[in-house]
Amino acid sequence: MNQPPPRPRPGRARARAVHRAAAGLAALVLTALTAVASGTTPAVARTATDPTRAGSSPSRSEIYSELRLDQVPADYVVLVDVSGSMMGKGRYSSVRSALLPFLKGLSPRDYVALFTFGDKAETVYLGHPSDPKGIIGRLPAQAGPSGVHTDIGAALDSGLAELERPGAADVGSVVMFTDGKHDPPKGSRYRTSGGPAWNALRDRAGKLAGHRELAAYSLPLATDESGTAQLSGVIPDTTELRPDSVQNLAGYLGRAAERARARKAARLIAQDAGKGVTATLSPTGALDLDNAGAAATLTLTATTERVPLTVTGLRATLDGQPLTVTGLPDRVSLKPGAARQFDVQVRGEPDAGLLPVRQTWEDEVGLTVHGKVTTPWAATLDDVRFQVPAAVQGPARGLRLRAQVGSALTLPLLIGVPLVTLLAVLMLWLRYNRAVLNGALTLSPALGDGPQDHITLRGRKLVFVPPQIGGKGRVHGRRLRAADGRREIVLHLSYSPDGTPARSADAVCRPGDAVVINGIRFVYRPEHGGPSAAAVTEAGGEPGPMPIPRPGSLPPNGDGPWGSPPPRPPAQRERPAPSERDLP
Repeated sequence: MNQPPPRPRPGRARARAVHRAAAGLAALVLTALTAVASGTTPAVARTATDPTRAGSSPSRSEIYSELRLDQVPADYVVLVDVSGSMMGKGRYSSVRSALLPFLKGLSPRDYVALFTFGDKAETVYLGHPSDPKGIIGRLPAQAGPSGVHTDIGAALDSGLAELERPGAADVGSVVMFTDGKHDPPKGSRYRTSGGPAWNALRDRAGKLAGHRELAAYSLPLATDESGTAQLSGVIPDTTELRPDSVQNLAGYLGRAAERARARKAARLIAQDAGKGVTATLSPTGALDLDNAGAAATLTLTATTERVPLTVTGLRATLDGQPLTVTGLPDRVSLKPGAARQFDVQVRGEPDAGLLPVRQTWEDEVGLTVHGKVTTPWAATLDDVRFQVPAAVQGPARGLRLRAQVGSALTLPLLIGVPLVTLLAVLMLWLRYNRAVLNGALTLSPALGDGPQDHITLRGRKLVFVPPQIGGKGRVHGRRLRAADGRREIVLHLSYSPDGTPARSADAVCRPGDAVVINGIRFVYRPEHGGPSAAAVTEAGGEPGPMPIPRPGSLPPNGDGPWGSPPPRPPAQRERPAPSERDLP
């Protein structure tokens, strides 16, 4: 029967964790000590102290390797003081020991000009650092003897002359070791710390710095004198690296070499100033926007020659159109001179304008690529200035798109809606101002007996010619609401006795009423809901009160349609006198 494995004791687990932590701490301390001894800062230490450099930021050595700094030459002028004071405290031997690792760390294509100076400047070595031990072997075995002066001016004169040679590198460094002040011998051109000779040195250095990278480093070996004042008076870009002791000389000399490499890298990076990321589109022909969208290819190209670039927040928009562009990642990394292609999809429907009539739309729409352009080297090379455009440039041409826009219903609606509205208004107007007529219209002379005509009312507008009375008239109805709330049709009448417009007169007649126009009495009897004929006569069959004709309703030359005065009404019968039998 299998037994379960024994569970580890808590004490042993804690002990193993403590041992692992101690081992990691020891490795970290050893790495830091090694970095201090070599004068550089390891990438692990930088990442631990600076969170912004964590992740994919390369180290300096990796950047220098990508830049191929070993293939880029640099000039190093090394000036070593061999005056009598250098014999004390092991200063000269420390310089010889520090120069060996310094020379070993240089690129094979670098150029070294090694000079010693005391009463005068003497050339020790000129050439590439192919044999560091052999170069150190050319130095004097020891400094001195005592009484030898220190002519810093003569040393700088020899060093500048070497930097002025034909074919000199674009990056030059002057490194000076001394433990005393400027103390030239008699007959030196640089007897004082100023004057025309020093001005000439300054002018020469200024011309070199005008088209090259020129810097100087002083490594004083004594606490009271350094020679930095004379060196910075000639080369303004001078840095004093003062070691705590001569035993730390190698580390500080390594700093000078590291700064020279950084200047070399900055020189190369400066050649990519103003270069960034460009965008291009393909194809150039028109693309059909169907349901699946239009497919295109967006190419991002890094125009730099040495600096890698990164685009973050990458997206694209089409100018002035409600279209979306998909298929782009949020982050893109580009090596120098490299290009990456992305298949993008354009989706949506273009704006059809104010009148979205169904039509074929085709136009070239500008495309804007958004994104922030940076370089991953900036976090590591914080002492180098990167002049990279922050935005993506281009594309120069937009996308030419074609699509069916608008709706097939737009044109019918544009025509139909106003037409239907107009018809509705017309029908409403006809309903109230040209109501459907019904009932009958009776025409008779206004005074006396005479012929009568009965006109049946039909339609919305009626033209009638009374056969008995003669003349000509027109009638149409209008809906109104009566005082009791009921809707009724009111007649608008016009009548001319001779049928001419000159003698035409108008009147309005309500249901059951009677009006007189040009001597003719018009009685309106509707079919349904109107008053009976008894409403238009009083008791005994006599006509009721006549409405007052409107001005102009009577013809100017008579009282009716007849040429002579109208006939008189029949005389009323006289009642017989009551007889006696009728009396009570």
